[in-house]
Amino acid sequence: MSETTSSGELAPPSPRISPIAWLGALLGVVACFGGMAIFLAGCAGFGAAFKLGLLPLIAGGAGLVLTVLGGIVRRGGVENTNLLASVLVNVFAIVGGIFEWAFANGSTIFTIGHK
Repeated sequence: MSETTSSGELAPPSPRISPIAWLGALLGVVACFGGMAIFLAGCAGFGAAFKLGLLPLIAGGAGLVLTVLGGIVRRGGVENTNLLASVLVNVFAIVGGIFEWAFANGSTIFTIGHK
């Protein structure tokens, strides 16, 4: 009843993220922080800050495209979770940019009290 272990070595770690995907992730993080700064400035009373909501939208879209291209260029397999994190950060930036841009243009996304 003894257990045997394989004498083979562990598989090498997945390759590092490609520079294209790294740039996409960087754009996503910058877009998220920029969108948060725009949101906080808008909540502090600077309503004109929401007009800058197009910047996180564009940066998040460019970051998403670069992340997908970087994932296609260098395949990392299932264990490459940094690509998934980069995609999610870019999607957050895109959604936040859409909300800020819509609010700046007077859209009625959240119609509270209207029937």
